[in-house]
Amino acid sequence: MTPTRNEIVVIGGGAVGIACALWLRRDGHQVVLLEPEDIASQCSYGNASTLAEYGCTPIANASVWSQLPTLLFSQDSPFVVQWTRLPELMPWLLRFMAQCNKRRATINAQRLARLLGQTFSGYGPLLEAAPQARELIRNEGCLYAYTTEKGLKSAQADIALRRSLGIEQEILNAASVAALEPAMAGQSVGGVLFPNSCHLRDTQGFIQALAQPLLSEGSILKGRAHGLRTANDGVHIECEDGQTLLADRVVLAAGAWSAKLAATLGERIPLDTERGYHVEFELGREVLTRPTCPVESAFYMTPLANGRLRAAGTVELASLRDPINPARIRFIEERVRKLMNIDAPVSHQWMGMRPTLPDCVPVIGPSRYDSRVIHAFGHQHLGITLAGTTGELVAACVRGQAPDWLNDYSAARFH
Repeated sequence: MTPTRNEIVVIGGGAVGIACALWLRRDGHQVVLLEPEDIASQCSYGNASTLAEYGCTPIANASVWSQLPTLLFSQDSPFVVQWTRLPELMPWLLRFMAQCNKRRATINAQRLARLLGQTFSGYGPLLEAAPQARELIRNEGCLYAYTTEKGLKSAQADIALRRSLGIEQEILNAASVAALEPAMAGQSVGGVLFPNSCHLRDTQGFIQALAQPLLSEGSILKGRAHGLRTANDGVHIECEDGQTLLADRVVLAAGAWSAKLAATLGERIPLDTERGYHVEFELGREVLTRPTCPVESAFYMTPLANGRLRAAGTVELASLRDPINPARIRFIEERVRKLMNIDAPVSHQWMGMRPTLPDCVPVIGPSRYDSRVIHAFGHQHLGITLAGTTGELVAACVRGQAPDWLNDYSAARFH
């Protein structure tokens, strides 16, 4: 039986996939989105709920070398590696460590900054059609709070790098941090405010509100893509339930599962998974006004709707198959309780899979194996931030109007 032909199929119903589908729909294309779960149910659900247009400093940087013993053997660190998984992680880690020098980190920061500069213009047209999504945005900026003099001193290089890239930031002393966030009084020696940043009161609700045009048109199909096959008549998407979809073009935005699908076309992309965690407390009141990151602990504390406080972040390199790690939950919970003097029980805990390339820069643009397949994945900590930007760039690729600089984001850079 010949499968029904679709013009464009977007694989993945997270923030990036939804934004790609919406941008393509704006251009008049017939779009079908394929997603096995609820909309925004993976990383787009459990993240730090922050549009971090300042987030250009990659985790692959020169300081990683001095932290290697802690990364490999300590569970009391914001960045840990499950050493039992070291053999399977080693190919990715070797590529990652090759990026951990000043020259490569600067190049990667510049590439991230170029995308981040379009954060709000990428979302703008999508928000015009989604007033319910706009209502979930709070424009209060984001705060980095340093809890030690050592942490503040080591941050100076990142501050200088962001300044050189034109990212707006305000340097604060301890009194200014406490004035912005009284709950942090006595907990910080100084900080950085990013005044242009904003946060979402309900991240999944935000993406679902954006997706309403697709939902109302019946353009979202339930199903899990198992493989891709290209032929003269188009791109065949083979699903786990046995059905096959046929498309003129495919946008691959399946997050941490994208590399496995690309591999069915013969393409080898070194995508791996940073496992991120969150804990939530139902406090019935707002203890913070804006996302606040105690930088040395590498998580954000974000005020959400209905008096919830979410603490989300840290990095764990492990397997997609491994269960949630209770030590990661404890790491976040204990520090939040100490910082915020919270005794309420944890109301929710979560672990998600961040798709990360060794250089911490996403893959965006046509596959070198078949230009009818367009990549849109690998956004690591910046999926919710860069979704609109990525959608706009994917739409430009389909129009044949992609900027020349987009070549820097091609998967070809790994070959």
